[in-house]
Amino acid sequence: MLFIILLIVFSIPSVQTFVARKVTDSLRTSKDVDINIGRVGLTYGGKLDLKDVLIRDHHQDTLIYSRSVRTALTSLSSLYNNNPTLGSTTASNLYMHMKVYEGEERDNLNIFLNKLKSQKQQESKPFLLEIDRLEVINGKYSYINENLNYPEVIVLDELNINAENFVLENSDVYVDIRKLSGKEQRGFRVDHLSTQFTYTSEEMTLEDLEIETPESSIAANIRFDITNGFAGFINEVPVRAVFGPSVISTNDLRLFYDKFGADQKITFSTTLEGILNDFHLSNLDMSGLDRTVLQGEFQIKNSLSTEENEFSLEGNVQELSTNYYDLVNLLPGILKEKLPLEVREFGSVKMAGTVFVSENTLVTDSRLISQLGAADVDLEINGLSGNAIPSYKGKLLVKNFNVGKLTNVKDLGVASFNVSFDGRGFTTETLNSQIRGTVSKLVYKGYAYNNLKLRGTLRAPLFNGNFISLDPNLQMEFNGLADFSENTNVYDFEASVAHADLAAMNLVQRDSVSVFRGDVIMNMQGTNLNNFEGQIYLLNTSYRNELDTYNFRDLDVTSSFDGEVRTIEIHSPDVINGKVEGVFDITEVPALVENAVGSLYTNYRPNKITTNQYLTFDFDIYNKIVEVFYPEITLAPNTFIRGSVESDESEFRLAFRSPQINAFNNLFEQVNIQVDNSNPLFNTFIEIDSVATSFYNVKDFNLINVTLNDTLFIRSEFRGGPKSDDVFNLNMYHTINENNNSVVGMQRSDIKFKESTWHLNEEGNRSNRVIFSEGLSNIRVDSLVLSHEEEEIRLSGQMRDTTYKDFQMEFENVDLYKITPEINSLDMGGIVNGSLNLLQRDGAYYPNTSLTVRNLTINNQMLGNLNLDVMGNHDLSLYNVNTTLKNEGLESLSAIGEIVVEGNSPVIDLDVSLRNFNMAAFSPLGQEVISNIRGLVSGEADVTGDYRNPDIEGRLFLNKAGLKIPYLNVDFSFEEGAVVNLTQQQFNFDEISITDTKYKTTGILDGTISHKNFSNWILGLNISTDRLLVLDTEYDDEALYYGTGFIGGNASIYGPTSELVIDVIGATRRGTVFKIPIRDSESIGDNSFIHFLSPEEKAARLAGEEIAFQEVKGLELNFDLDVTNDALVELDIDGSILRGRGAGTLLIEINTLGKFNMWGDFIANTGEYIFNYGALQKRFEVRPGGSINWNGNPALADLNISAVYEAHANPAIILDNPGISRRIPVDVVINLEGGLLQPDISFDLEYPNVASAVRSELEYKIETGTNTEIQAFSLITLGQFYTENVLVGSPGSLWAGNLFESASGFFNNLLSDDSGTFQVGLNYEQGIRTPEQSMADRFGVTLSTQISERVLINGQVGVPVGGVTETVIVGNLEIEFLLNEEGNLRAKIFNRENNIQYLGEELGFTQGVGLSYQVDFDTFKGLLRKIVDGQVNNAAIRQEEAEGEIQERKSLAPDYIKFPGSDDN
Repeated sequence: MLFIILLIVFSIPSVQTFVARKVTDSLRTSKDVDINIGRVGLTYGGKLDLKDVLIRDHHQDTLIYSRSVRTALTSLSSLYNNNPTLGSTTASNLYMHMKVYEGEERDNLNIFLNKLKSQKQQESKPFLLEIDRLEVINGKYSYINENLNYPEVIVLDELNINAENFVLENSDVYVDIRKLSGKEQRGFRVDHLSTQFTYTSEEMTLEDLEIETPESSIAANIRFDITNGFAGFINEVPVRAVFGPSVISTNDLRLFYDKFGADQKITFSTTLEGILNDFHLSNLDMSGLDRTVLQGEFQIKNSLSTEENEFSLEGNVQELSTNYYDLVNLLPGILKEKLPLEVREFGSVKMAGTVFVSENTLVTDSRLISQLGAADVDLEINGLSGNAIPSYKGKLLVKNFNVGKLTNVKDLGVASFNVSFDGRGFTTETLNSQIRGTVSKLVYKGYAYNNLKLRGTLRAPLFNGNFISLDPNLQMEFNGLADFSENTNVYDFEASVAHADLAAMNLVQRDSVSVFRGDVIMNMQGTNLNNFEGQIYLLNTSYRNELDTYNFRDLDVTSSFDGEVRTIEIHSPDVINGKVEGVFDITEVPALVENAVGSLYTNYRPNKITTNQYLTFDFDIYNKIVEVFYPEITLAPNTFIRGSVESDESEFRLAFRSPQINAFNNLFEQVNIQVDNSNPLFNTFIEIDSVATSFYNVKDFNLINVTLNDTLFIRSEFRGGPKSDDVFNLNMYHTINENNNSVVGMQRSDIKFKESTWHLNEEGNRSNRVIFSEGLSNIRVDSLVLSHEEEEIRLSGQMRDTTYKDFQMEFENVDLYKITPEINSLDMGGIVNGSLNLLQRDGAYYPNTSLTVRNLTINNQMLGNLNLDVMGNHDLSLYNVNTTLKNEGLESLSAIGEIVVEGNSPVIDLDVSLRNFNMAAFSPLGQEVISNIRGLVSGEADVTGDYRNPDIEGRLFLNKAGLKIPYLNVDFSFEEGAVVNLTQQQFNFDEISITDTKYKTTGILDGTISHKNFSNWILGLNISTDRLLVLDTEYDDEALYYGTGFIGGNASIYGPTSELVIDVIGATRRGTVFKIPIRDSESIGDNSFIHFLSPEEKAARLAGEEIAFQEVKGLELNFDLDVTNDALVELDIDGSILRGRGAGTLLIEINTLGKFNMWGDFIANTGEYIFNYGALQKRFEVRPGGSINWNGNPALADLNISAVYEAHANPAIILDNPGISRRIPVDVVINLEGGLLQPDISFDLEYPNVASAVRSELEYKIETGTNTEIQAFSLITLGQFYTENVLVGSPGSLWAGNLFESASGFFNNLLSDDSGTFQVGLNYEQGIRTPEQSMADRFGVTLSTQISERVLINGQVGVPVGGVTETVIVGNLEIEFLLNEEGNLRAKIFNRENNIQYLGEELGFTQGVGLSYQVDFDTFKGLLRKIVDGQVNNAAIRQEEAEGEIQERKSLAPDYIKFPGSDDN
């Protein structure tokens, strides 16, 4: 009931006004504050409602205003008694305007709160306001300091506060803010703020402060010491703030400073102590962005000061890590597009050290580490602010810093240097600094320079520096002065290079030795190239390479002026000598020449240049400097260039002549160029005697042009080709049309190529032309026609910018042979028809190719008709290919598939099919190594992969296939149906049987033939055989060897086809005849390396140019053979023949270029030595056991051979017993020892089947060596013993005897069989006619035959000629019977003449029978063992023989010589 009454009473406006006035009057009277409450009411909920609460500050401006404040009704009495205690209180539309008025130090709230304190001493009870729970709805707060440049410090709208335990005791405030939210006028929103807030006369604290915005979160404890009030808040109020882990977004910071980047977050924690204008940050730990970290201790002063030159930051940086992108993302408004992009190369930069920064000073002593290198910086800069010129001093120590990556210079590498500097000023007007330092390492072009010293003065506008290099490969000193203090700059410097090894420093690659030395002196003045005058000298210059040392006499360049006329002179007897004179702008000289040439055309639009310009030039050019620094270009002596150019008259004259120019492996002989655009006869004349290039040679080149009616007509004649039989007569014209486009047209011209005359524009129309714009962005080919009789090639089309192209090339009845260049070992023919089309429209391509070659021939082999169809897609990334070759209705080849063009390596995928494809067309590709390649190929293959070297998988079948090796004259055929497997880039032959086509010997072929893109063929083949023909050559004058060779064993054929190697390891087989002709008049060896210089090469050699000869290539053969009795070895030594059969081991090396080497031993078992001297020819039988040893050169073999010549002579002429009248057998033994060409020769005489008495008497008579040689020579040449009267008889009979003996050799061979089982011969023996006795000549027949394997017959029957007993038949007969299989047990029956025939007696004969048994033994002990044992273990014998053979083979050469295929053991 009471509440209803109160509610009714307080609803009366007069009562509400009275109560409000009563409350405010009490506060105004007791506290001297201006507080007004409009009305006091009571709500239905029992709340006291204060309307229009207004508190004014001491300037009568609004401090606090609330439209409505509601609190509990029970607090009315406390409010009336100046000690209000309020319960739950809500303030709607609360506005608080805190302000520091201009000139004052305290804000209006602080002054108001101080007034609430007890003002009268009699008042002992303080003012106390308590609110249990306070809620502010839709409020506004502002803090304004009119003493600041920007007064509005903070303005919060939409302010909502939820607080508890609010206490205002006198001027002290305590409140627990649970949540505060609002929107700051700059745009950021505080979503949540909570803290334990305390405000007393001693301090203001914010405990457990948490602030959250949409993107930031801050946690801190903050205390302000306001014992002395807020006066001088930023300079005098101590503050301590401990920030826990907090996150702040740059989006919030951007509202205060718009240079921050967006969407970046920074995490930090630190402790701040001091005053706001001088505080210390300890334990700062900040990180964020991408990889930025900052840790350390910092002292920051005057950060909020409005005074200038007071801010400073001093700190100890424990770690500062950041990078280019973090810096740009943090402050893009300042750094983006301003921070050099090269900073990116530093990567993550780490810094540690001390730093002091103020507006006037920067001091740091720190270490920087980045991915480019490390640096120690000790720097102090003063005078950064104001108008003072800053000064600096410090040191910079850098280790292994990648300067090249920073500067983007690929040849520059890392550097290490230590530099100190002391100076002032940074601009060209203020710069004045001393620099001194050393460079311990600087890598350039892969070379590390060291021990470099730098010292200089930078003083604007003057530079004076000194640079010294003590590097072992660069020893030089540079002293320079550049003075910009006057209107004209002065350059005065000198550089002295004592030693510069350019090759060691990798500055020159072509020379392994490249050393430069010399002095450079410059004394010039001017501001640009057009007004420079003075001199440049090069003195004492030399250059040394591996060939020579080139000394250059002095070179000087002088620029001078005589009024407006400028003269530039260059004088050097080794480089260039001449001058240029006139009035000209150097920068406009190219445009000046272009205008002079372009003036020939009416439609030419000239470049804008300065008027009244002209220049004349005259230079002699020498080759020495070109030879040293530009080895690709060589100029012959007497090379010069002269001419003149004028701007107003557009005149241009030039004369250039050189006897010879060698440029980039192209040789120009007798070059003469004349240009004169005002000459009515010609404008340009070019004459070159010959042009030699790597792909085409030209002779008698002439070109002349002349301008008529705005058109430049060009006529050129020259011959070309390997034999200069291609003739070119070209007529062209060039003009510029009204659209300023160039027009190049072909007039009627002819080309004689491969004996066929082709015509360009045969009809002489004007449609054969090409029109193109400047820069070639637009090109139109009207129609270019090349024709020969009924054959024609046409090209037309156009291109517009980069989006449209349409070109067509058409072939009509064109003979393929006539348009293809001459290719060694490859001739192609056939009739070509079809077209090649390329269309591009709006970026899409439409390529199409369709060609047919009718009657395609390769190397005169008809292959059939070839069809080639290629269709591409719109972006040229894929081509469909369909190729077929048909011969007589049979499709012998087809290739169907696609080519994918992606990236730099197009990929092909083709299915290839072969049907009886004729390989004979490709036989000439084997050149001199392999010929007569033949056969038909069938099979299938998949060709896939990189088009440059595709993988080929498939199988081929060979029919009627074979090849020939011309050097060996051996032809092989392959077995029918031989299979060749294809894998990747290999042809695999799997045990294919081969047969030589002449003797039908066979072998097995196995191995591979690999290739790279069907070139660079490499063989890896093996042949195994029991007997195969490997040599079948005839004698010719140039042959190093010849004969017929059969081997059994293995052969390896490997290497590239241009350097093929054949290794043979085996043994000779039946039928082998190996003949080596050796002439004493020439040296056997490899003379293929002798090269005779051509006239061009001789001229190049005289000019000092190095001549590169073609590498010698060919076929290499290495034979490691076991020679058996099946082989016949023959040496032809200046007409004398040494041949025989035997055993041995030979290593033979042969190549097609004349190389012929032999190593090994040959032990003769049988043989003969045919001695030829003029008409004299005698046959010696080689005794078994003789040897020939080769150690390289076949002509330098070592001989150890004995041969026997069987003579019959009457010894009576030298014996004292004239009664002996019959001839006796005498063996003349010739011993050959030592070198093959000049052996040591000795003779022995042996007397078989002669009575001992006669033998003893003869040996006594012929007891000296000299006498033995004379007797031997007489027996060989005359057939009788020598006496002083030996030639007294008929000399003609002597020569007749020798002639008959030579002729008898022919009949012996004619009547004998090849096997040697039946030998019939003729014999003529000269008689003796001396004063003491006379003996008739004798003509006879010899017989040697083998009736069976067991019966042997040898006989000789003769008839005396020219004597008294010509009817007597004389002769010897011997028959042998072999009684066992070994043949060592024999029975013999014989009849022979008596050795001694006494004077007056008739010729006597002796007959007999006998039995013999032959045993071979080395020692007497061995003989006894064979007799006692009776039988020999055959296995043991074979083992010993094998071991002996191995030992014999090992002894053929010294231990350090290892032959291919030899056993390593």
